[in-house]
Amino acid sequence: MCSCGRLSVSIVNWKNAPAYKLAKMLVKKDTHIPLPYMFNVENTVQLMNNLTDLPYDRNIKFASLDINCRYSNIPNKEMITTLGKLCEIHDIEDITKQDILKITQVIVEQNYFCFQDMIYIQNEGLAMGAPTSSIFSEIYLQDLENAEITEVLSKHKVEGYFRYVDILIMYKEDQTNIHNMLDEVHIRERRK
Repeated sequence: MCSCGRLSVSIVNWKNAPAYKLAKMLVKKDTHIPLPYMFNVENTVQLMNNLTDLPYDRNIKFASLDINCRYSNIPNKEMITTLGKLCEIHDIEDITKQDILKITQVIVEQNYFCFQDMIYIQNEGLAMGAPTSSIFSEIYLQDLENAEITEVLSKHKVEGYFRYVDILIMYKEDQTNIHNMLDEVHIRERRK
C-alpha cells in the first residue's frame, strides 16, 4: 500500500489490463535502448564497496531520501518526450522509434485495471503493476538526474549521490546545507 497525499494506492495485478501484452512486448523492445545508469547502485554490496573506498572524513553526513510513490508520480508526457530523445540519441530507426512512442502512448493512456471486481483508470503516472513502469520510470529519473539533479548536486557540493530503491546522499556538513539543496530540488520539480 502506497500513500500518495490523500490517495491510497494498492499494487494491483495488471495482467488483466487491456494493454498488458503490449507492455510485455515493449519491455523486450525497450531493453535495446542503453541507459547510462550514472547514479544507480546495483545492490547493497556495491553501495558498501563504493562507500568503503572513500577516505574517512568526520564531516561527512548521509541523508536517505525516499522517492514518494515513484510510478504514480512520473509525468507521462515528459517521460514519452524523454523516451523519444533517447531513441534519437541512440540512433533508433525512425519506424522503430515511432512504434515505440505510439505503443508507449497506448500503454499510458489505456491504464485500466481491475481490483476487487471494480474497473479503475489511473489518470496520471505509471501503473504500479505494469511490466513497463520500472523501465519508464528509470528512463525519466535518469534524464532528470542527468539534466537537473547533477547541477544541484554540484552547486551544493554534494560528495556522493547513489540511487538503488531510495536515494543516499553523502555531503560534508560544513559545506552543504542539505535542507537548502532539497528545497531547490522541490522548486525545480514544481516548475516541470
